[in-house]
Amino acid sequence: MVTCTWRAACAGSVLWLAVTAAAAQSAPAASAPAGATVGFSQAFEAAIGHDPQFRSARHERDASQGNVSIARAQLLPQVSLSVSDAMTRGVREFPNSFNQQVSVQLEYQAPQTALQLRAPLFNFESLSRYRQALVQSDAADAIFRVRGAELVERLATNYMQGLLMVENARQLRAQIASLEVQQQRAEQRLLRGEGSRIEVADAKAQLELARVRLIDTLDQQNVARRALARITGLDVPLQRGVPERFEPPPLLPAQLDEWLTLARMRNAVVQVREKQVEVARLGVDRARAGHFPRLDAVASVSQSSNDSVSSLNQSSRLASIGLQLSVPLYSGGGVDAGVRQARSEVAKAEADLANEREQVAVELQRNYMAVSSGTARLQAMAQAVAANELVLEGVTRGQAAGLRTLAEVQEATARLFGARRELGQARLDYLLARTRLHLLSGAPLAEVVFDIERLLGGQP
Repeated sequence: MVTCTWRAACAGSVLWLAVTAAAAQSAPAASAPAGATVGFSQAFEAAIGHDPQFRSARHERDASQGNVSIARAQLLPQVSLSVSDAMTRGVREFPNSFNQQVSVQLEYQAPQTALQLRAPLFNFESLSRYRQALVQSDAADAIFRVRGAELVERLATNYMQGLLMVENARQLRAQIASLEVQQQRAEQRLLRGEGSRIEVADAKAQLELARVRLIDTLDQQNVARRALARITGLDVPLQRGVPERFEPPPLLPAQLDEWLTLARMRNAVVQVREKQVEVARLGVDRARAGHFPRLDAVASVSQSSNDSVSSLNQSSRLASIGLQLSVPLYSGGGVDAGVRQARSEVAKAEADLANEREQVAVELQRNYMAVSSGTARLQAMAQAVAANELVLEGVTRGQAAGLRTLAEVQEATARLFGARRELGQARLDYLLARTRLHLLSGAPLAEVVFDIERLLGGQP
């Protein structure tokens, strides 16, 4: 495992995801020639650009980051321009010097233009909102990393399930071939008068059951292939299963405490909860802002003509600059209630953080134990397969010598291929546990994908 600080690891994961996603979006839909297979790294690159859940997460992150610009705008000067022009028509009546009522028809235009500037000098509510938006943006990045880790886990689960079905189908075909030979031998023994029809019927029954299991396995293989196609957009056969000589590399770091330390520092889900606690605390400051005054610098320039009947044929130009102070005096207790509500949200966020840390620690320990004991388990199961191979060989020779029965050969065959299938399942369980362990520890996704590809034989 490449050791790095959590900030570098997280930044590297986000940058790698962004670059790969951009390349996947700009590239045409992937297609493979006939007979080609898809490695895990190729499947992951395709999934980044195709998987609907991950694309939705990317857009969600971009939308959340826009809140920073919106909040920053409340701290910047606001400039507005208003232009109006009105046509006034009417009658003006007034007494003349002889106290006679005089009526004058009026018709004039009153154009007005005003340029206004308002710059916040002290606005604690807008400042708290901006700080909160910055932390929410960091939380959105952490959520995006969580979605990336979920994509790797979903892809690895479906991909390895498909590999298991490929391996099981291969073992069942070999078992069917062996059972066909045993059926032929049973029929030959019957013709020579050495066997019975019961042996032939038993051999045929075992053969048909194996064929039924093969059909079920092929159906599951097709289901896994369709699941991968939904995630990656690629509908091509999987590569071969786990290599026969599968030797898991040593787990680094080796101690559980070191993995727990890495998880506390780098786990994206924990980081999301930490950011939510920080957002909630800033929400308290934002709620308290209702008690603080607001101070703005205000400036305006205006030009108008014919403002009123008394100023006909007159134009005026005015310029003003000053300060505007707004002091809250009484809000009916709403501000205090908002502060209490925000503090309750802080307590909830802190409880969620503690719960998430405990869950991550439990899951990490479970997968660590699965990986730690997985190597010994794989070795034991490999030895069991080798022992069953010797047993089958001995029983087969004993049958040829007339010392063993067909039923014993069939039982030894079933045990051998059952042990091989269990070994294949154990290998893929080990790979999934190792993948989840790395994801829980917050390892960069590029490193996790490379580790899977290397263990599957795709990388040196």
